Amino acid sequence: MEALLIVVAELMAVPLLVAAALLFELVGAALLGAGYLVLWRSRQRPTRLLRWWRRAVWTLTGVLGLVLTTLVFVDLVLYEPGLRLLLDQVERTSGVDVCFERARGNIFTGHVHLEGVTIRHRNGADLALSIGRLDIDIAMLRLLEREVPITELQLHGVRGGIVRNRALGVGQPGGRGFVIERLVVDDLAIEFEDLAAAPTTRVLPLALEHLEIAPLRSEYALVDVLCHTRARGRARGNAFLAEPGSWTVRDVPLAPQGAVGLGAVGRWLRDGSLDIGVTCVEPDGDPLRLRVDLDLAGFRVSPPAGDRRTAIQRIAAAFSHLGARLQLQFELELERSRLRGVATAAQVGLWDLGVHEYNLQLGRKLGLDEGDMNLLGLGSRALDAAHQRLHARQR
Repeated sequence: MEALLIVVAELMAVPLLVAAALLFELVGAALLGAGYLVLWRSRQRPTRLLRWWRRAVWTLTGVLGLVLTTLVFVDLVLYEPGLRLLLDQVERTSGVDVCFERARGNIFTGHVHLEGVTIRHRNGADLALSIGRLDIDIAMLRLLEREVPITELQLHGVRGGIVRNRALGVGQPGGRGFVIERLVVDDLAIEFEDLAAAPTTRVLPLALEHLEIAPLRSEYALVDVLCHTRARGRARGNAFLAEPGSWTVRDVPLAPQGAVGLGAVGRWLRDGSLDIGVTCVEPDGDPLRLRVDLDLAGFRVSPPAGDRRTAIQRIAAAFSHLGARLQLQFELELERSRLRGVATAAQVGLWDLGVHEYNLQLGRKLGLDEGDMNLLGLGSRALDAAHQRLHARQR
């Protein structure tokens, strides 16, 4: 999708360059008129330099007139074939295959409307998406800025799948970045499969009724998704709701298939449900502070089999003393420099960090010693690595 935005924005740069040339012509014509006025008042014949300048201005006028006529013809008659030709060139250089059934737009106003869009790409991820309708509005007067300015991007009827084959690096992606002042996605249903993650957590069916992000910056995409989003939908069958500054997921089942993402403690809990709330405490601060609220209700303890029966029974008894409801709250701090260029939570191990802190908080609340914590499975390499990448602070 980013590749499509960059391609369309580069196409929109053509009329802006012509406008700059027209401005240059007007300035030259004004200087020419001023020169003639000075000569007329002084009753002197035009100099050779002035005659050369006059020929240059009229030549430039003819060239610009031809270019402008060509642009108007392309905009009115050949817009769709021209866009197809440009996208074919992009596929050869970037590997992004973008096709569409119908297109219309205006290269002077920066509006593009596409129908029946398909996007395919292979570069660390196999991407195959179909989009019923796509609308882009580009801020033409700011097109030569460092980041491509997109006033609005709307996607309707998105289907398909994404398979991530390897871990993605962290950092600002190459090429021009972008700033979308308002992103709207309606009626999305895709499957995300992460082959770079553990097999138990790699498949994520995602359905969105509506999503709106304002703004969405390529430089801090994850921050904008966490802190500037309105959304409602379902992820792996669990309903979620997002308002600016907060995300809420309710009634996540604690059955074995539903609790696998909760780390070590998830192996001890059965039945019941989990409510998760994430709030951006300081969206513009450095570090970014996230408050996490967890509410476990209606669960029962089912200790795994093991040799250390005494320790297992002690941990199970500690769980029982907590009752059938457990509430936890803690904060995560993410250094802003580590979030630059990051588009997903997986790139910085945010989920692993949250699970790690959740397990530690629960272990402390249970009154467990270091040996019991190790028995729970805390201190695994994956969680330790996540904890080293980001810093978590207990609240």
